[in-house]
Amino acid sequence: KNPDRSLPSSKVTIQPNAYHRFATATLRSIAPQQWREVELKVEVQHPGRPNIRNLCREFTVEVGEHTHTVPVQVANYNGGLTDYVPKRVGVKETDVPEFNILMFGTAGASKSSFVNTVMTMLQSPDQTKMYRVAEIGGSADHATRQLHCFDLKKNFPEVTFNLWDTWGVDRKSYSKDIVNTLVDGKLPQNWNMSLSFEKFRERFEKMGEQVQTQMHAIVFFVPQAMLTDLDDEEIARIQEMFQSLIAKLYNPLVILSKVDEVCPQIRHDPLGKMEEVEELRKKTADLFKIGLNSVRYTVNYTEETERTFGIEALAYENIESALQHCESFSYAKAS
Repeated sequence: KNPDRSLPSSKVTIQPNAYHRFATATLRSIAPQQWREVELKVEVQHPGRPNIRNLCREFTVEVGEHTHTVPVQVANYNGGLTDYVPKRVGVKETDVPEFNILMFGTAGASKSSFVNTVMTMLQSPDQTKMYRVAEIGGSADHATRQLHCFDLKKNFPEVTFNLWDTWGVDRKSYSKDIVNTLVDGKLPQNWNMSLSFEKFRERFEKMGEQVQTQMHAIVFFVPQAMLTDLDDEEIARIQEMFQSLIAKLYNPLVILSKVDEVCPQIRHDPLGKMEEVEELRKKTADLFKIGLNSVRYTVNYTEETERTFGIEALAYENIESALQHCESFSYAKAS
């Protein structure tokens, strides 16, 4: 900061911890009037494949006689997501370059907020942008009105998956046939919810397998308040939808949203095990007759202006879980 000062040659040391080994490098001396900004990169390896939940959140760095604490962002570990690639037997990887993850749920279920959070999480550690790419609407409105595939590769070339956003579920906007056509990849991108499905039914039924646009994982977003608002008919309809998807070799993943409305502290500690949230997960599993491991939750960025480790680590876990479902579906379909 002071251009008249010199900086002597120093040894920079990163202290070891449970996941990262000892690392050191030498910083060359800097003469007066040449002091600007120095970027020093030290490769720090971790043994084995880390669990994002348990990774350290900061490094202790010693520069000469001074000790500094350097925060670590989830983006430093995003490379783990690239381990998940399409492995469908009999189909060239060039034909299925990325996994397709379909997101659907009731209107106001925070699907678009989830996409914004994931895109913020995927950017490099030195980026501070809070993504607001996906349109966000209120719980009484269909914020997303058409089938839309987010072009993640445009900003994140290493990404191996696509996120497909859909309009909110209600009695009129979805049926078993529409869902089956969706997951088979037969509805074109930008298909508007106002269009008549019946008008095009025959055309969709005659279409062959759509390899590139077929969905590999189904994620159903449920705002926690909806759990007490559903009537018996709506519950039965969702159960029937899930059973239909299971028959097609999918294992639907349910993500509870807006859990901070009943558990405000989870926004400050998204990875913490909160009793209120665990009860919501159990209630969801019982209501939809699915396994507890298939029920997760999300805490999305809303009014935050800075990136946080906890929110992004939770988004990482949710995407990784969806990618694991993608692989399971691909293996099941190939067998």
